[in-house]
Amino acid sequence: MSTTTSRRPATLRRSWLFTSGLDAGAQQAALESGADVLVADLEEFTLPAERPAARPKIAALMARCRAQNTVGAVRINRLSGDGLADLQGVMPGSPDVIFLPYVESADEIIALAKAIEALETELGLPAGQTEIVPTIESALGIVCIQSILAASPRVSACLLAAEDLTADLGAERGPDSLELNHLRSRFLVDCRAAGRVAIDCPFNYRDPLAQRLDLLWARRIGLKAKCAVYPVQIAAIHEELTPSAQQVVLARATVENFEAARHGKASPGPAIESPDYHTARRLLARDLEFKTWLK
Repeated sequence: MSTTTSRRPATLRRSWLFTSGLDAGAQQAALESGADVLVADLEEFTLPAERPAARPKIAALMARCRAQNTVGAVRINRLSGDGLADLQGVMPGSPDVIFLPYVESADEIIALAKAIEALETELGLPAGQTEIVPTIESALGIVCIQSILAASPRVSACLLAAEDLTADLGAERGPDSLELNHLRSRFLVDCRAAGRVAIDCPFNYRDPLAQRLDLLWARRIGLKAKCAVYPVQIAAIHEELTPSAQQVVLARATVENFEAARHGKASPGPAIESPDYHTARRLLARDLEFKTWLK
């Protein structure tokens, strides 16, 4: 059974990998990818006719996630559809997180939280342990996001969609994400203001170079978590969203040289600008967050 104390903190979950609810091969590949979070999807990745068979398999998959310290999550369907049946089928496996798709109102989160609470009680699970992650997939969802994020203390993070959101906007998709970047920035601000983790939309192109550029942009504006649908993308996500040893060494030198100069001491090399100093301090704080949790 999962516990919130041993679970990777939401702020340190860099990769959220979606996989099939029924395909054992896809699930195994997802487990082997090293993703921080594995999301078994009963919505887009599982046909309606396959959902009854997938639910108990997903419940069993959650134990495999815990065995390798992967956060186990499930995306159910909307509560007006198969969502309640999905929830009842997967909760015996004690998933760490439940994703709800196409959220456009706080009422949807309140209803899901009540259903989860009832099942935790019925199944003897620790009260409040199951997190909720809404998926924002429409313009209305974007407009209502603050009330959605505040609807339940179970909401630990939020996911910004790509394809359905683009379709709702009538925008044109491209690997440079130009059509979504303004909303990705706004989404981050909304999540930060609400104290929730912003999970960036998936990069749905099989283009490693374009993916790298997308991750660099995301990291530059402050995004620290990324959704993925391809296991092969996980290594790049972790590389870009985790401070490297080289970056840590450079950041320490930047901080030391700036602070030495501030106290009137000579330091080698060119003068350190204050924006670079503060960026370096944030990188060191992020590195310490990872290292403290891993101890």
